[in-house]
Amino acid sequence: MAKIYPWEYHPDLTDDRLKAVAAMLVDGRHAALDRYDAEAGDNGWTHGCRAFQFCRHRVVHAIDSGDYPWLTAIDRSLQLIFKIGEVPVRIYKGEAEDPTDRTLKQSFGEKSQLEMLFPEHDEGRDLAYRFAVETDIDGSVLAVKFVGLRGDAAVLIWEVPLEGVSTFTGTVGRAATESVELAAPSVGLRTEDGSADGSTGV
Repeated sequence: MAKIYPWEYHPDLTDDRLKAVAAMLVDGRHAALDRYDAEAGDNGWTHGCRAFQFCRHRVVHAIDSGDYPWLTAIDRSLQLIFKIGEVPVRIYKGEAEDPTDRTLKQSFGEKSQLEMLFPEHDEGRDLAYRFAVETDIDGSVLAVKFVGLRGDAAVLIWEVPLEGVSTFTGTVGRAATESVELAAPSVGLRTEDGSADGSTGV
């Protein structure tokens, strides 16, 4: 039977862990988007560099915080290779089904870890595990997918549910915004002229 979920490839790749990392990536990219300033000279290149660095910073900060004991680093450089449990993972921006040559490359440390982690003939052994961040034309995140690549083919594509991702915002890298108390809305039947009759519901 074909494996369709990350945790079927390795038990360290749990739903909750993948959601937590996806939340860091969404928060990082949107924080970079908030700071985009075309009048100051920002363009797609500067935004892309900042967005990746903001994502990288959030993952590294999470590793250093000790709050995510299952999250560790293999390579903290700009290519950033980290582990979810024992599984090495990297990040790229783009379509899950269309990885670039750079995305497909695996470092010696990454390959060595996979060889130690999976039995010799396990189908998960030779996959490159990646988070693919798919964005809209304005740079906002449309989807985060966890991908297992074999050669240039995506063997595994699992879209990470992003419901509740906003609850992560502020816990890594920047302060959370203050909540705002709102008054009860005015609720009532509309009169014939289209205005509310003034009654209030709570």
